[in-house]
Amino acid sequence: MKVTRHREKIVEALQEWFRTHKEGPSLEELCIELEMQPSQKATLQRWLQTMRGIDVEWEDHVPRTLHLIREEPAEPEVQISVTETLRYLATGLAEWEQQEPKQRGNLPQALHLGMSRMYLTSLLQEDKTAPSSLPDFFQWAETPVVNWTPAREIQNLSPDVTLIEDGLISDFAHQWLVTGKDVEKQVQEKVLQDVLEYCRANQLDESYRVFRRLITVQPVLPYKDYRRLLSKDTLRALRSYLQQAYVDLVDLSADRIFHFCPRCKYIRRKRSDGSYGCRNTVCDRLSAKLQLPALPTITRDKAEAMKVVTPGIHRYGTIPGLWEIYLAEELSKLGVRVTLWPQIDEFDLLVEFSRKLHWAIDVKDWSYLDMERLQKVQYRLDAQETFIVFPDSRERELGIKVRREKLEPSLNGVKLKLISEVIAEAKTILNKRKKNRA
Repeated sequence: MKVTRHREKIVEALQEWFRTHKEGPSLEELCIELEMQPSQKATLQRWLQTMRGIDVEWEDHVPRTLHLIREEPAEPEVQISVTETLRYLATGLAEWEQQEPKQRGNLPQALHLGMSRMYLTSLLQEDKTAPSSLPDFFQWAETPVVNWTPAREIQNLSPDVTLIEDGLISDFAHQWLVTGKDVEKQVQEKVLQDVLEYCRANQLDESYRVFRRLITVQPVLPYKDYRRLLSKDTLRALRSYLQQAYVDLVDLSADRIFHFCPRCKYIRRKRSDGSYGCRNTVCDRLSAKLQLPALPTITRDKAEAMKVVTPGIHRYGTIPGLWEIYLAEELSKLGVRVTLWPQIDEFDLLVEFSRKLHWAIDVKDWSYLDMERLQKVQYRLDAQETFIVFPDSRERELGIKVRREKLEPSLNGVKLKLISEVIAEAKTILNKRKKNRA
């Protein structure tokens, strides 16, 4: 059957309906879902007749029997990333190996999470290859990872690699482990790295930009919009990564009422005193300073139809992305051409004043300065200036204006700036150009 616009909209509306309803909708209710007028019921019925036996079916003269007969769900009801599970296992094994022999009865949290996720994945897939006890797990860890059937979905996975080799954590496991105080967030952050590497390998420049902007400006979105995004041309190739980045909103909190940060739009956490605050304290300070209006709360019933990025994606993708987009928009208002995440995130902003004057900018929202991290930003030979730029709100703790005189000589031409300084310098250049033209 030819795919028509109304056919796609009806299928999408029914998929959304059956997400929260067991019985089919009436014609009037389906009209509302499709944003049609009640007077258009006859038109809707004609459309449904053309889809009968192909996409939909119903019992004649029996209400609420309309149902989909060919539905391709966007995602399973419960979704567990195999790559994330392996990262938990590798990280947990590394932590377990470092423990004193007497302490090894206490499993590290990462290892416990990895084993639980491994078992649940196998249970959902009706796979019997997951170890069911601790001794079984350590025995399995010395055999090829592909012996766990779900792991075979990982591309280019060698059939010989194991997590433990000769009684020690293997080189393969070392490549998968993460470091940091919050292992769960670190694992979630790895999704961003996976997206970057995949887009670079497949030259998906526009797809990468759309993904980065999405997790920044829409960390929370209705399930209907999420489903539509999964089928969007620019994001179709990143479908599996989107499914890892976004989870059900109700899974993040047991609250009956959900509050959202006025700045980053992410779900707020309840404090010990009963008030609510953003997971990022800078957001709270800026929201108060800028007097941002409070966002509407929603009930748990409404939250059940919402998706949200994981805390790790929020911390390492949404929050820094806000500053990157802000600076890009402020420079664009001046009439400068700005490209976000050029060359698939070789740096954050390419600023083009003319063919002969380009800036390469990396935006950093850090709480402290570290020379090793600063030196990882390389001076761009294809740009006239390379800047590492910090939000002005960080100046009090970073002291950029004072410390850069000592730091910059070791950065091979890279300069440290505040966002306000970059904007001011751009204005100066543009004003000089105007005067020269006059």
